Amino acid sequence: MTIGKLPITLLTGPAACGKNTIAHIYATQFSDRCAVIDTDLLRWMLRKPHLAPWPTDPADSPSQVQHHLGIKHACMLSKSFVAEGCDVIICDVVGDRLAQYYRELLTDHAFRVVLLLPTWEASLGRLYARPPTITDDEAKLLYDQQASFTNYDVKIDNTHLSPEDVAARLRGMK
Repeated sequence: MTIGKLPITLLTGPAACGKNTIAHIYATQFSDRCAVIDTDLLRWMLRKPHLAPWPTDPADSPSQVQHHLGIKHACMLSKSFVAEGCDVIICDVVGDRLAQYYRELLTDHAFRVVLLLPTWEASLGRLYARPPTITDDEAKLLYDQQASFTNYDVKIDNTHLSPEDVAARLRGMK
C-alpha cells in the first residue's frame, strides 16, 4: 500500500553530476510545493566525529553507520514533508545496498531512485568548474561506483542535457 501519493525522489550520481542544481530547479520551477533534502547537510549535523562515507568503507564502519543515520533522518523528513503535501527530492550518493535501505524505510511511499550519470569526462569537467572538495581519485571512485549501480528506477545520461531539461523530465515522471 502506498501512503504518500506525492513522489519522493532520490537523486544519486557521481560528484558534480548536478544533483543539487537539478533538485533546486525542480523545486522552484516544476513543483507547486517541494522540499529538497541534501543528505550531506544531515550528516554534517553530527560534528564529532564527522566521517565522510566512501564506497570502499566496510558496511559496519563508523562512516557507513553515519551514512545510515543520515538516510534514516532523510526518510523521516521526507515522510513529514509528504504528509504536509510536498514533493520531496533527496540528494545523496548511494550504492545498491544503501538504495535498498532507502526503499525499506520508504516502502509505503511513492519512492523512486533516479541515477544521473554523465560521462566521466563531463563529470570531471563539472568538478573542475567548482571549488575543489574532493580529489580526482576520490571523484573517480565515486564515478565508478555510480557506473556500476543497478538499484535505480530511472537512469539519465545528462552529459548533454541542461539541468532544466532534467528537472522537466522529473516532472514528467509524476
